[in-house]
Amino acid sequence: MKRLTVAWLSAFLLSGSALTSYAQTNSPIPERDSSSVSLFEYATKIPKRNKVFNLDLEMHAGFNADFFSGKLDEAAFRFRGVKIDVTGEVNDRLFYWYRQTLNGGYEGQALENLNESIEYAYIGYKLNERFTLTAGKQDVFYGGFEYDENPLLIYEYSDMNEYSLCYLTGIGLGYQPNESQEIRLQVTNSRMGSMEDEYGRPPEGFKKPRVPLFYTLNWNGNFLDELIHLRYSVSAAEQAQGKYMYSVFTGQSIEAGPVYAYFDVMYSRGKLDPLGLLTELTQPEVSGEEEPEPPVRMQNIDYLSLVGEIQYRFHPKWQLFAKGMYESASIYKAYDAYEKGKYRTAWGYQGGLEFYPMADDNLHIFLTAIGKKYNLSERAKALDASLDDTARLSIGFIYRLPLY
Repeated sequence: MKRLTVAWLSAFLLSGSALTSYAQTNSPIPERDSSSVSLFEYATKIPKRNKVFNLDLEMHAGFNADFFSGKLDEAAFRFRGVKIDVTGEVNDRLFYWYRQTLNGGYEGQALENLNESIEYAYIGYKLNERFTLTAGKQDVFYGGFEYDENPLLIYEYSDMNEYSLCYLTGIGLGYQPNESQEIRLQVTNSRMGSMEDEYGRPPEGFKKPRVPLFYTLNWNGNFLDELIHLRYSVSAAEQAQGKYMYSVFTGQSIEAGPVYAYFDVMYSRGKLDPLGLLTELTQPEVSGEEEPEPPVRMQNIDYLSLVGEIQYRFHPKWQLFAKGMYESASIYKAYDAYEKGKYRTAWGYQGGLEFYPMADDNLHIFLTAIGKKYNLSERAKALDASLDDTARLSIGFIYRLPLY
């Protein structure tokens, strides 16, 4: 990729005078105040003539003051995300999407032979006006609106969306009977790496499945002239031989003038801990630089998440938002020394002010306050588990920069 970029840049510099001359006489380009004009078009004054190749750079960065249990831990500048996003339409039927994060996740995963930094690497084909097929690494067809949002715009996810596997390799089939309804069926891998990569130390007797696949059925609909939107999904996967996990994601949203709001309800249950959050509570502390041995993955775990957000665009360039979360983690069936019941509860809050200085929403500057408060039951405390409440104040920017 670096070599390709250098070659393109060299060619661009050598032909600069010719491009400028052509642009001045043949192709007026408006001032670059929106994504309708890419950086290439603005610099060369040459308009794009097709949709075969589109290149964007996504950046989310800011100055963060982090607090643990009410005490300042650290205040520093930090990038939450930097990504390259490439999309295109080869013809009226064939399209593709490639997206990769540039700040982490480069370790190769054995099952898929890819690394986590690659989020999208798929091709799509429109079979006809109703059916569309996708193949390659893609996002799981979960429901819910927090999940459906571009990760670039998320300040902090709920635990359910933060720890659920999101990008996996497989195939998907979409059916759109009309403009307001969509049904999608998807089969992907259930993990990217080995069983040990995903679950640490599986309990004794848990063997890897011979067909580690993840199945998802998704329905999306809008009603009342797109006033109300719904996004529902059900999923299932074999975690180990004869051991399964299931999840249900539901999302409801409403958009009326300057107000947009959604409410998501998400539930996941697995014979092996689906998210790993309860298993983390059993991680023993290790002194010095010794590498801790991963704890045995807990069994019979379920998670419930409730997430709601409201956004108010009180001015074309200004927006207020508030977001709240309630999440719980429980053992639904007692085993060994672990009792049935709730172990972990979390309440999350987010709020802030966003300023959009350009003609579109590609760039905005934010001021946010984010926090989570945890409560551990007596069952969890008996495991010597503890969690610090967290909070963060941030000021920064989010920019989706169209390069070409």
